[in-house]
Amino acid sequence: MFHGVDAEERKRIESGYPWAVKAHRGGELVALMGDPIERLSLITTGSVRAEVIEPQGVLIIETLETGALLAGPVLFAANARFPVQLRAVQDCAFASLPRSDALRLLSKHPAVLENILREGGEKILFLAEKIRLIHFASMREKVAGHFLKLSKQQGRSEIRLTYTLETLAELFGVTRPALSRCLAKMVDDGTLVRLPGKSRYRVSPSRLERIIDGS
Repeated sequence: MFHGVDAEERKRIESGYPWAVKAHRGGELVALMGDPIERLSLITTGSVRAEVIEPQGVLIIETLETGALLAGPVLFAANARFPVQLRAVQDCAFASLPRSDALRLLSKHPAVLENILREGGEKILFLAEKIRLIHFASMREKVAGHFLKLSKQQGRSEIRLTYTLETLAELFGVTRPALSRCLAKMVDDGTLVRLPGKSRYRVSPSRLERIIDGS
């Protein structure tokens, strides 16, 4: 929310608006799916997990870390309600503003407005990719489908992951250890080549396509 905001502007934002602070213990429910959203809420400490309850169990959508907003852009929907339930992963705290004060803040501080719009856009892209990968049956197919997309977007066979492994695991709907094992196996069998540097791989688009096709 405050990325790129200079110290003086941030100080004005912190002191010039009626922020309220609320804390939750780890494991507590922060909000239920369908609860009304009436405030712009920012995580100041700790982390929160966005979940959807299904007959088969709990589907983790994403984990929100310190600095993230709680359904920020949804606040301005006609019928603003939480689309997921939120649970504190660890002890956490939030600073929040009523909707009217949030609108006043955004109108006076374009950098904050741009950050919120950017976050909303990135969430849409993340969820769109999560939906696209649903039809892939196995984790190996999901990895192949996502890495193939990155190769096409980045225009080369040497790709850099655009998410952390934790976020990538949430994208695939799997645990971080399971994803790490899958990636290690794909490196061992030559499907992927791990490159020096952080989160960099060399891929063969034709080989990834064969995995997706089940051949």
